[in-house]
Formats: sequence, structure tokens, C-alpha cells
Amino acid sequence: MSVALIYITAPEFAEAERLARELVENRLVACANIVPRIVSTYWWDNRVCEDEETLIIAKTPRELVETVIQAVKKSHSYEVPAILAIDAVDGNVDFINWLHGEVRKK
Repeated sequence: MSVALIYITAPEFAEAERLARELVENRLVACANIVPRIVSTYWWDNRVCEDEETLIIAKTPRELVETVIQAVKKSHSYEVPAILAIDAVDGNVDFINWLHGEVRKK
């Protein structure tokens, strides 16, 4: 049973909290962690920018990754939100089984 971690950044804590809750309530992810403050340095509009953001790490079965990406894009305030799926290579089997039981399948 494959699992993915979905890395998502948001401009502020309130939006991250809303996005995480939507994903969990819609049973697209079993769990979402919110890291309140990260500093991101990136290129945008031909210049280097640096901003504080909030990080979401959501856990979901690999088969739901594309559905999660589309749900976040639909609800996110950024024009081009950072959404990255990272395949988990191993983990606690009990947690993985729980995770698979808490989401709706395609």
C-alpha cells in the first residue's frame, strides 16, 4: 500500500488551516500537519523574493495524489501554488493501514 506526503505552502496560517481541514473533511487525506512559519526564497516575476509562509504536510494514499492536487489548486489563493507529492518509501505498517482506512478511495 503506497503512501505519499503532499508538501503544500500557503501565504498565512489561516489559509493553511482551511486547506488542511478541507482535505481531511473531504477524506482526501488522513492527516495534515501545519508548520506555522517557514521562510521561502524563490524567483517570481524576474526577481528574487523572500516571504514567510506556512507549510502543510498531508498524508494520503498514492492513488489520491492527483485528486488532492486538483482540490488544493481549486481552493488556494496563489496563482501557482507549491504542491509536491513525495512518495514514502517505508513506514509504520499500522499507521499506513490506518491512513488507508481514513480516506475515500477513487
